[in-house]
Amino acid sequence: MKLTGSQIFWTVSTLEVVMAVWLRVSPAIETAKQDAWISIIIACFIGLAITYLVTHVSLLHPGETLTQFSRKLLGGWIGRIVILPYFVAWLILSGDVLRSFTDFIHLTILDRTPIWILMVMMLALAVYLTGISGITGIGRFCELAGPVTLITLILTFLLNVTNAKLLHILPVVGDSSWQQIFKASLPPASFFGESFMLLVLLSFISSNKKIMAKALSSVAFTAVMVLLATVMVLLVFGPYVGKELRFSYFMLVRTINILNFIQNLDVLVIFIWIFGVFAKISLYLFITSYEMAHWLQVKNWKKLMWFCAPAIFIIALFIPNEATILILQKLWERIVIPVCAISIPLFLWVMTIVKRKMAKN
Repeated sequence: MKLTGSQIFWTVSTLEVVMAVWLRVSPAIETAKQDAWISIIIACFIGLAITYLVTHVSLLHPGETLTQFSRKLLGGWIGRIVILPYFVAWLILSGDVLRSFTDFIHLTILDRTPIWILMVMMLALAVYLTGISGITGIGRFCELAGPVTLITLILTFLLNVTNAKLLHILPVVGDSSWQQIFKASLPPASFFGESFMLLVLLSFISSNKKIMAKALSSVAFTAVMVLLATVMVLLVFGPYVGKELRFSYFMLVRTINILNFIQNLDVLVIFIWIFGVFAKISLYLFITSYEMAHWLQVKNWKKLMWFCAPAIFIIALFIPNEATILILQKLWERIVIPVCAISIPLFLWVMTIVKRKMAKN
């Protein structure tokens, strides 16, 4: 199984951009008001720093996944313990994404369909793609879905220009302090920091050439799209309406009405969200199953899908309400990113340097 540099770019950006645009705009506006766009820029730099760290660590161990090089550096038992937070994070994130997605679909277009049926349908598709073609198939799917997502986002932004009012975004740094602006950057930064998946993905690259640039540009692309979405939500709705919208980008698309002819484009953006969620769940199903197989020393990683897929379903099913989803997102922001995206990769980087110096001596 191999991935090209282009597939790395589109895989990371497709997974991050849809969920970030859908879920991270309103929280930033709620805290930073009309200065939320500045928060997104700060979040971009945080995401780029995390991406540089995890990519650098992974490239120090070419051809090895996170489980493999952590055990090599730390030994069997400690190396296994270090991986446990990643399994928990990936399973909880997948369940959270699945529940958020099915809640939205249930509320908007399939209100008579039980939520658990929607979950089973999405998981079944993810199991099929992952089981048939592994990471190669997921990468190829993202190469197709990514450009479609990009075109759709740009199109919806352009069609909403006539509804924009510049006064909604003024004054700059007028009603919010820099402390509030920085605080508002943390939720989107936690989504950009999701790039720590590269600790596993980069073991499948066919060539290391320009892979750092590809990884960084994927996060930068995501940040630019979220920045544009934030600016457009502010320009159209203003900060006080924008912060109250649960799915602000979706509501933005619903306002498009060109001469009473071009309208009802919300169906189109629902499809790109389906693409993004499908890619995300498929990828996390793969990397969790693949890493767990290495962790348990099971030769056939596909067998672990039959544990991971039901686990994701159960987690999603037992999320009772929106408040729990918000708690899980806070958990991701305050615990998962500091531990899995920063602390452990930094520790592994230091251990790599120490081991290499000891080997030279």
